[in-house]
Amino acid sequence: MVATAAGWGHAAAQTGTPGELPDDAAGIPEHTPEDTAEEIPEETPQEAPELVLEVCVAARRLTDGRVEIAVQPRPEGRSCGERLLPRLRNLPAGAEAGRWLVTSPVTIEGYGLRVAARRLTDGRVEIAVQRRSAEDGPWGPRLRPQHRFLPAVSAAGRWLSSSPVDALAPEGSVLEWAQVVSFYGHPGAPAMGVLGRDDPATVAADIAAWAAHYDRLNGPRDVIPAFHLITGVAHAHPTPDGTWLGRLPAERIAEYVEVARERGMLVFLDNQIGWSDPLTEVRLLEPFLREPFVHMALDPEFATKRRGERPGLVIGSVTAAEVNGVQRYLAALVAEEGIPPKILVVHQFTPYMLRDRAAVADVDGVDLSIDMDGFGRIPVKVAGYDAFSVPEPSERPAFKLFFDYDTPPMTPEQVQALDPPPDLIIYQ
Repeated sequence: MVATAAGWGHAAAQTGTPGELPDDAAGIPEHTPEDTAEEIPEETPQEAPELVLEVCVAARRLTDGRVEIAVQPRPEGRSCGERLLPRLRNLPAGAEAGRWLVTSPVTIEGYGLRVAARRLTDGRVEIAVQRRSAEDGPWGPRLRPQHRFLPAVSAAGRWLSSSPVDALAPEGSVLEWAQVVSFYGHPGAPAMGVLGRDDPATVAADIAAWAAHYDRLNGPRDVIPAFHLITGVAHAHPTPDGTWLGRLPAERIAEYVEVARERGMLVFLDNQIGWSDPLTEVRLLEPFLREPFVHMALDPEFATKRRGERPGLVIGSVTAAEVNGVQRYLAALVAEEGIPPKILVVHQFTPYMLRDRAAVADVDGVDLSIDMDGFGRIPVKVAGYDAFSVPEPSERPAFKLFFDYDTPPMTPEQVQALDPPPDLIIYQ
């Protein structure tokens, strides 16, 4: 858990393209940390420690409206350290809102790092850290500290520091190095899933306990806990807009997003579609989907418009074209924000739910995960997993377990014994 730095707040991310800060500052102080590593005797081999390089970003407003930026190494167990000043480090006073600009690099412990910064429309400044993969190589995704916004109003000349961020965080899809264990449901509705049985913080502790169980079973792979939050709920009666869909208010979604941010969790925003269309509903969630730890899920079961029946009477469906449209939209957000790939979960337990499945595209920047969503006896669930979750176009198999309806619920040991083990495990 990272510490909170005073003076930095939260905000929804916005769009932008990279540029470079102007050359109007002094040079970079020399920084040559000592090598303190000790040799490990051959007769007592030990597991290599996980490499971590935590840094903070310091920023201050200047009297002429510019924002000066520095990088602070954070030694283990200590606060943010000395400010290292990039040669190009001042965000112009008139920088275009939403456009990412970058400092020149600094070197810390042999790694090339730079800061990306952008002004927001409300006057705040958002910062992120990028690591170069190799000398003269490409820059990695923008790594966002938990608290990363310089207030719109702050005293000129006063340095404020972000919370730390690990500059060596794994790049690429989170599913390359971790399984996800999530609880599914809707706030205040226990009948819709275990997530609705308590407040976000309490449920987060319960998810962490289940995640720890899987972590003991899956070898070197990590496990990340997650909220799987139903944000669009299909109704049995018409709604004024004709979608047969109720939408969770943004402030309620934000409660789960902020708990997840504080605890290092993921969030999946699940939409039941109703008589709306998938892309329209996904676009409504864009402020949250611009966060690197927020992902998307579609539930075709309740998308019943093409069958002319209200949700709940028949099993609905989505088409390959609809899934592809959502994938392309998510991929565009990934490119704009410079964040790791998005995960798109599509629930399925009958062939009809995902129509023309073979036409679903493989889209860079999106991990498509088809979830075996049915409940019942173990052999039936496993057969559904093999039929829907494992084959293409699913890139990351997912498996849902029902505490109240599976007969009996599979144990984590049984889930891990599936071939292949699921990348996402969802508890309802």
